[in-house]
Amino acid sequence: MTSSFAENTLITFVTRVLQLISGIGTSVIIARVLGPEGKGVYSLVILFQALVIGFTDFGIGPASVFYIGKKKYSIKEVFGANVIFSISIGLFAVMLGMIVIFAFGNKIFPGVRTEYLFLILILIPLWFFLNYIINILLGLQEIKQYNLMQLSVSLIFLILITLSVLVHHLSIRTAIIALIISNASVCIMVFCQAKRATDGLTFSLNKGIIRDLFLYGIKNYLGNILSFFHYKIDMFLINIFLSPRAVGLYSIAVGLAEQTWVISASASIVLFARVASETNENKLKEFTPLVYRNILVITLLVNILLFAIGHWLITLLYSEQFGDSVLPFQILLMGTLMMNAWRILANDLYGRGKPMLNTYITAGAVALNTMLNIIFIPKLGIAGAAWASSISYAIVLIAITMVYGKVSGNRIRDIILIKASDLRLYQQLIISIKNRYLVPSK
Repeated sequence: MTSSFAENTLITFVTRVLQLISGIGTSVIIARVLGPEGKGVYSLVILFQALVIGFTDFGIGPASVFYIGKKKYSIKEVFGANVIFSISIGLFAVMLGMIVIFAFGNKIFPGVRTEYLFLILILIPLWFFLNYIINILLGLQEIKQYNLMQLSVSLIFLILITLSVLVHHLSIRTAIIALIISNASVCIMVFCQAKRATDGLTFSLNKGIIRDLFLYGIKNYLGNILSFFHYKIDMFLINIFLSPRAVGLYSIAVGLAEQTWVISASASIVLFARVASETNENKLKEFTPLVYRNILVITLLVNILLFAIGHWLITLLYSEQFGDSVLPFQILLMGTLMMNAWRILANDLYGRGKPMLNTYITAGAVALNTMLNIIFIPKLGIAGAAWASSISYAIVLIAITMVYGKVSGNRIRDIILIKASDLRLYQQLIISIKNRYLVPSK
């Protein structure tokens, strides 16, 4: 279990690093061409898309991974149900987005042209289709194909943005169109891969599978909304208290700091699928803390390095125009350290079918984060937003560690303290890589 997990995590990690590189490349191009204010407007448009998705994503993707792991329904049935859900929910989300634009657009997103908000609505049904279908590959533990599809979106987007610059047509509008095209292209690719992996799909109106997917997903629904506001409430409030330009500066700090999540994301994606299908409780009791401890240590070392080179990194990539992004970036590194560890325990609870525990914890964190942002932003600017996020992230980690300890039966010290046996994870990973990739086949 450990060696296979480590290998799949490594594959996912390499993919996330490639996504990180392409994502930073895209961000650098957009920021340098559009400047702080243009980058801020673009970030707010993407934030609007995320807001609509957050309120309409009923968690069908993770639910399908859970039920594929439990083998309660046939793969073809789950695949067909996901297609139906993605289309119907996607259309509902677009209609909701239109209502928001007409009723509240200027109030929620001051300084953002309405045409940009309408244009980004095209991306929403594509997002649902891509994310619901790609979870079929994850549920089947087709880790390589899952990661390839994820990477393709970033690479195609980077290529299109680069071409736009070369022909002197990069604007906020063309950046949005490039994002739409990249997602549409990968939608076709992921559907073909899922169809190959499942040998087809069944469009049956099985009330049982629709009920179970929806009921499991709806447990994630409130948690998804709360998580969205936990991560993004600062962007809304910065735009309200300050300006789109301040959002542009802060978006660079957030974007770079959140790239450290590649570490936990690589492990948690694989962990969720494993926990959902694992029946041996003793293995889980030992395995998840092992992953948690090592992710925390690795992230700490990476964040210390990034803190030290933060000013050089931001000014080199984005120019001196974004020098004010350095301090919030360094502050946010403390928070992302906490969230890397949180992701591991959260995905364990999701895999155990206990998503509401995460929801309760996140609800308290959102309230705290919002209150701190309202207090700190007027006084400290974007640095205040960074402090508010980091403090709330720390509280979340403490809370979920205590909850996980009770659910799993682990003592807190057994969860967080490094053990000599942890070295086995690295030994098995090295052996696995050596045997598979370095030893020539006979």
